[in-house]
Amino acid sequence: MFAMPCRRSLAALLTCLLLIAFSGATSPAEAAAPAKNLIVLIADGCASEQHTFARWFKGAPLAYDPYQVGAIQTFIADSVIADSAPAASAFATGVRTSDKFISVGPNVSVLSTLPQPSEELRYRPLATVLEGAKLLKKATGIVATSRVTHATPAAYAAHTDSRDAEDDIMEQLVHQGVDVVFGGGKRHLLPKAAGGRRTDGKDLLARLAGWGYQLVETREELMRVRAGRVFGMFAASHMDPEIDRPRSNPGQPTLEEMTRKAIEILAQDEDGFFLMVEGSQIDWACHANDPAYLLSDLLAFDRAASAALDFARADGRTLVLVMSDHNTGGFSIGGRASEALYTQLSVEALLEPFRKMKQSAYAMWAQLGKERTVPRLQTALREGWGLDITEPEARAVLERAAAYKTEGHAAIGAVLCPIYTHVGWTTHGHTGGDVPLFAYGPGKPGGVLDAPRIAHVCADALGLDLARLNERLFVEASGALPYAAVALDTSDPANPVVAILARGQRAELWVNRNLLKFGERLIPLEGVVVHAAKTGRVYLPMQAVHLIQGKTPVLPPVAK
Repeated sequence: MFAMPCRRSLAALLTCLLLIAFSGATSPAEAAAPAKNLIVLIADGCASEQHTFARWFKGAPLAYDPYQVGAIQTFIADSVIADSAPAASAFATGVRTSDKFISVGPNVSVLSTLPQPSEELRYRPLATVLEGAKLLKKATGIVATSRVTHATPAAYAAHTDSRDAEDDIMEQLVHQGVDVVFGGGKRHLLPKAAGGRRTDGKDLLARLAGWGYQLVETREELMRVRAGRVFGMFAASHMDPEIDRPRSNPGQPTLEEMTRKAIEILAQDEDGFFLMVEGSQIDWACHANDPAYLLSDLLAFDRAASAALDFARADGRTLVLVMSDHNTGGFSIGGRASEALYTQLSVEALLEPFRKMKQSAYAMWAQLGKERTVPRLQTALREGWGLDITEPEARAVLERAAAYKTEGHAAIGAVLCPIYTHVGWTTHGHTGGDVPLFAYGPGKPGGVLDAPRIAHVCADALGLDLARLNERLFVEASGALPYAAVALDTSDPANPVVAILARGQRAELWVNRNLLKFGERLIPLEGVVVHAAKTGRVYLPMQAVHLIQGKTPVLPPVAK
């Protein structure tokens, strides 16, 4: 247990929040009347060249093509090339933060072109547009094909300096009261004794059921849902790649089906809704240099975006943003195999190899098991990608895979794409270029936007004041309660509790939850409690501070 020192005023902190964001002035388009609904769709790890590739393969424009309005600069606080966690955090909070951080302020190490973040801002939880929409009484939703605790969805509903802290992320997500959550990640709801991954003994699935959530695990169960709060967990970990799903897991819904169902449910709220949809695995396809996986998941995302745009065009009060957090793989149309003939490359020559591809490289590699031999690999490539590769080519794949160790499947595209296709890859990692931005509806932006500007576009469209939202949701405990004894009780390290002795009474608040125990009362709070381990600070909703002080909570409005 330890006491926490007093801190400087919140007003100074909020000034720092605005300074670090580098978001620029509000454009006339962004100052338009608030939208009732906001749908953000993120094609993770995708830039213009991938969209072009998908458009050629589809043989028609992508659903969002008519609505391209600009581009997004994706760099993060400490790198020219972004990780998904800080990139999505910028979209969600309006503040540029550090590698692997989930909607908390940056650390001290920043790019030479940026000012040092204030001591107050470092590791501080940053309010998100989803949390703001909830305080505007709007329904909220998250849809992803990854675990819902993965970097991008996590950035909208959780606060931690490690994207790997998925148990903490899930607990915060559950206690945020998000109305609709669809994706993978069931393992982070359950303790190890029940087949999950949690080491704290908590059964969050039972907690959701106790709060009246409908719990669904298959496409059929999802389709039967008509209204109410619902948690759809369709995989213990990530959902299956779209190219493999019809064979490997046909009971899982598609991204389009999850998106349409989320909109159907959320649109019943008379105050409107906020929905974030991620095409999570576009990024993984590009990490693996896997063009078949890329095409199938990007076109699945296109269908989900079509669903959102269908609703927005009919509704007339919905802003839709379609964007990416960064590029991955350095994908290009044109590679080593096309160097001598790029000015004569036909549509048929470009697309013909991909029309034969029926599996992801990940699925083919998994089928090999531990018997990774040349003949078995040749058979897998013949059946999965329609390629008759030579023995030397097969050996080259196996040798590269051995070097890649746990990511052996990524060797397939890296070795074979330059030989058999007219697409190229420069890396298995992320790249740092701008990514395209598409928008439709009231408050749509335009031009080249800095990544944090996206959160301000969202806030402006909803009529949300981000500064007041931060003031209301995250108050540093010891600074706000200078005459109280504030300590963190870690006697149970898996379940830390903030203990506050004030007015002769003991208040208890559980880290990552939205509950205050004060005397005999257990009071639900409008936001979660966050412990910033690196600084030792604890952040509480203003509502909790007022209750502990014995005041009637008078909270600043978050609407502009």
